[in-house]
Amino acid sequence: MALIGKIRQKGWILIATMVLALGGFILMDIMSNSQMYSAADANTLGKVNGKDIRSDEFERYKASIYANSTGNDYQIRQQIWNQFVEDAIVREHAKPLGLGVPKDELMDLQFGSNPANLSPIIMQRFSGQSGQVDMNSLGQIKTAIEQGTLNDAQYADFRTRWSIQENEIIKQRLQDKITAMVMKGIYAPTWQSEMAFVENNQRVDYLYVRVPFDKVPDTDIKVTDDDYAAYLKENPRMFEQTEETRVLDYVAFDVLPTAADTIAIRDAAAKHIAGMTGKDDSLYVVNNNGIYGGGFKSKSSLPVSVADRLMSAPLDSVVGPYLESGAWTVAKILARKTLPDSVRARHILVRDPATAAAKIDSLKNVISSGKATFDEVAKANSEDTGSAVKGGDLGFFGNGAMVPEFNEVCFNTGEQGKLYTATTQFGVHLIEITGKKFITNQASLKAAYISELVSPSKNTQQVVKDKALELMNSAKTLADLEAKAGAMNLKLESSQPLKGADFNVGLLGSGKDARDIVKWAFNKDTDQGEVSREVFTIGDPNGGYFDSKYVVAGLRVINPKGTPSVASIKASQQYEVEIKNRKKAQLIVAKWQGITDLAAAANTYSVTVDTAVGASMMMVNTPKGGAEPRVVGTVFSLAKGQVSKPIAGKTGVYMVQPIVDLPTVTMPADLSMFRNQVKSTAQTMVRANLMNSLKKKADITDNRVNFY
Repeated sequence: MALIGKIRQKGWILIATMVLALGGFILMDIMSNSQMYSAADANTLGKVNGKDIRSDEFERYKASIYANSTGNDYQIRQQIWNQFVEDAIVREHAKPLGLGVPKDELMDLQFGSNPANLSPIIMQRFSGQSGQVDMNSLGQIKTAIEQGTLNDAQYADFRTRWSIQENEIIKQRLQDKITAMVMKGIYAPTWQSEMAFVENNQRVDYLYVRVPFDKVPDTDIKVTDDDYAAYLKENPRMFEQTEETRVLDYVAFDVLPTAADTIAIRDAAAKHIAGMTGKDDSLYVVNNNGIYGGGFKSKSSLPVSVADRLMSAPLDSVVGPYLESGAWTVAKILARKTLPDSVRARHILVRDPATAAAKIDSLKNVISSGKATFDEVAKANSEDTGSAVKGGDLGFFGNGAMVPEFNEVCFNTGEQGKLYTATTQFGVHLIEITGKKFITNQASLKAAYISELVSPSKNTQQVVKDKALELMNSAKTLADLEAKAGAMNLKLESSQPLKGADFNVGLLGSGKDARDIVKWAFNKDTDQGEVSREVFTIGDPNGGYFDSKYVVAGLRVINPKGTPSVASIKASQQYEVEIKNRKKAQLIVAKWQGITDLAAAANTYSVTVDTAVGASMMMVNTPKGGAEPRVVGTVFSLAKGQVSKPIAGKTGVYMVQPIVDLPTVTMPADLSMFRNQVKSTAQTMVRANLMNSLKKKADITDNRVNFY
């Protein structure tokens, strides 16, 4: 019992260390390309209103909090960058407002007795499998801080992680306070409340004619630079950019396995049959990256083409090769049994990986000896607080509802009434199965599997790469690339407008390979209209060890910060369809010149006169055209029977005619519901957009493209 007491006293340190190490997202190496900086900027990842974001601090943050996490490297870099930028902005605005987070408030956010009042960061990182906050571990950390027992050198890493976490909590709290101040200043005046009531309750029915833009072929219009200039002038905010963007055109050569590759891989899979039938079959399977003795699978979860063979083949026989999910697979039949449809179990969880196994063994002995019941031991010792109060009971659950190791015990290997130990991502569990339900009585199969992924051979990859090299060598400019791609019947794709820190390129996906293309596009020596002098490689997105695409890229346009030029908008092709639709609208409106009858307007393009019922200013959808606020707004400006002039909408050109008088709306004496509606809508917008607005106003310099 003394040993258990020591485990309880010290276990929180390992628990907290593991939680902090796994909390949040990942950052990866940032300094791989820092040599591109000048000496003065070698440690400056960026600036926010003149305040440096230092790459060494960025790295220290990553190393302390996120080193052991997994995820998309570049996505996490972006999220951590946002954390640093927002922290600088929040603290800059909080200081003149007199906002702060005093020590007692910070302690309450980290260790308060009411879990609902804890910082969201603490709630996220210290919640267990049941979703309950581990207040016991937090209490032990608080005691250690107050007693100064964390000052020993052995706890240095933990103190660093906790200090960084405290800064995260302070930033979040200050941001919440600033948001709350703005939201408290929002007020809905009476006139706005009355307008909201009218917009919700005033309804009108109308007839309409809609000519969709595709009724006018592209060959009937000609888009000029003046059209782009007019569009830019009318929509200046749409084009304003807070940072430079670049657009790529590229040709992607897909690398696909040939028939010969498929046959060769099938033959390679067939060679595994001999090894799987020998006495060392389990060792052979493991050594060849196979799966030996996994969980049971029902017939319905097996490949349809081979399910009957797998369920009827003799034990110890080998079936295959058969094609499953893009791989040739061979399977050795190990066992069959009928699995329950659901299981009821109870468990005791201990989280600390250093002491959990010993403690679980001790608790198992206590229960097995009859000194205490499972129910009593679970209530006193289980760290899954949600089930501990129920004596560890989890109720009935289906196959696959629990993590694999827990599921394996409950459905595959465990017997009712016996005690089992399982180690999962949450810790070590002592498990007792207390009930099983058999409803479908479906037979299940356990097998050993070895799979060989159908992938292109080295020769196939080289053949495709040679084609890409041929195109690259023949295309010195983007105009050449367009011409050559057309002559070779290859599709030229365009990227979205890319920012310097982006890691996703159109249909090419995201990650390091796409990032290499973005880095080339933003290289100071890359000019508009230039084609890359290297063929970029995109690896298999599913983790296969082969190249899935080869890419020849050209830089179509550089859009500078601020308002772009007509040439930039035109080159990006992003607004081409909308500008074409504007030209088509002009033709339709011209053709309707002098027409004041809906039927006559409909006949000009062989469309119908349709009816919309119950339209309101809050519901601006038209039955056929979707959201059309300009169209519905026009309806409310007309008298009954009055025909509108042509209206250029989002999906076509309309003419409308109300068929009822605009009803008079009697204003209620109590407008509180609509006042709250207006206020709530505004507050929701503030909550969602305040930080983005502050970022937009901030002077942010982003040098990440020079680092990775």
